[in-house]
Amino acid sequence: MATLKLVVQEDITLDGNDRSTYYQHDITGINSVDHRSMTIPADTEASIFNLSNTVGAGTFLTSSIKYARISNVTTSSFIDIHVSSSSESAHFKVNGGNIFTLSTSEYTGSLSSAYTYDDISSIKVKPSGSSAKIEYFIATT
Repeated sequence: MATLKLVVQEDITLDGNDRSTYYQHDITGINSVDHRSMTIPADTEASIFNLSNTVGAGTFLTSSIKYARISNVTTSSFIDIHVSSSSESAHFKVNGGNIFTLSTSEYTGSLSSAYTYDDISSIKVKPSGSSAKIEYFIATT
């Protein structure tokens, strides 16, 4: 088993004041990582990975997800990240050069105060214009 060291560092001086931050979080018990870069063609919503109770090609065990990052490597346009479960779905706009992260397989798309979490079943990406280069990194137990 390994420990994934997650580091977020923001460096900025605003109006002559250093407003930089540093955050580190260690995620223990990591047994596997998957890292992939891919180009998604224009006008295509591509499945980049799935979560399930059964492991398979492009499918990770739902209960084993500890960290996932999707990066929009293309800087000139945004991507739409489509997160789906068995009962709900949500879309997230990720501008060029930015990232989207998950620390669990559970989410809800509900806007009511009585929402319940459901397991994510798929993550899809669609470029906003021309093709987009994306990268993902997934750490599992």
